[in-house]
Amino acid sequence: MMTNLLKMEWYKLRTSRLFIVLLIVTFALNALLLAALPLASSALGQEMTATNLSAILASPFALGLLMIPIFISAVSFLYLDFSGGYIKNIAGQLPDRGSIVFAKFIMIGVHNLMFFIVAALSAVLASAATSGLVMDEAIGGGVLTLLLKWLLSLSVCSILMFFAVGLRNKTLAIIMAVVFSTGALSLLYLGINSGISALFKVENVSVGDYLPDSLMGSVNAITGDLVVNAIIVAVVFIVLFLSLTYIMFKKRDVK
Repeated sequence: MMTNLLKMEWYKLRTSRLFIVLLIVTFALNALLLAALPLASSALGQEMTATNLSAILASPFALGLLMIPIFISAVSFLYLDFSGGYIKNIAGQLPDRGSIVFAKFIMIGVHNLMFFIVAALSAVLASAATSGLVMDEAIGGGVLTLLLKWLLSLSVCSILMFFAVGLRNKTLAIIMAVVFSTGALSLLYLGINSGISALFKVENVSVGDYLPDSLMGSVNAITGDLVVNAIIVAVVFIVLFLSLTYIMFKKRDVK
C-alpha cells in the first residue's frame, strides 16, 4: 500500500505546475545572481578568481531568500489534496490513514532534493561561465554540507507539514515558510541569546546552533562547523513534528 501511495504522490509532484515553475525560477534566479557578482566585480576593475567546486556545493544558493520557492512549493504540495477531496476518498481505503503522512513526507524529501540539485547545477554553470571552477580536494565536504542542509530543510518542512496537514492551516504554514526563508527569526534568536547571557551570566550563547533554519546557514562539513548539531537537530525536529502531524491527522475527521 505504501508503494502505491508513493507512486501517487510522485505523480502529483511531477505534474504540479507550481513545482515545475518554481524549479525553473530557482534555477534562473540563482544562475543570474551568481553570474552577476563576478561580472560586477570585473566591471569595477577587480580580477575574477576561480571558485572552488566544494564552496559551490556547500553553499549552492546565492541568497537565503531563494529558500522561499522551496518552502512555498512544499506547503502547496502538502495541502493540495485537501482542496479536492482526495484525502477523504483515499483515506477510507487504507488500514492506517496515517500512512498518508509518511508518504507525503518521503515525497517532500524528493521535492527538496530536486531543488537543491537544481540550485547546485545552476551555481556550477554560472561560476564556470564567469569566474571559472577549481576541482579542489574538499569536494566531499561540500557534498556532505549540501546533504546536511537538505536534511535541515526537511526538518523545517516537517514543521510546515504539521501546520498544513496536521492542523490544515495553509495560510499559517505559508507565513511560517516565509519567516523561515527570510531569516526573520534571527533577531528573535539574538534577543534570546542576550536574555540567556544576562540571566545566567554566560557568554557565547547561540540558540541558533540548535534550530534548523539557523543551522542551514551555518553548518559546514568542510570546516567541521556544527555538523553534529545539524544531524541531531534535524532528526529531533523531524521525529517530533512528523509524530505530531501523524497524531493530529488521525484524530481529526477527514474532510
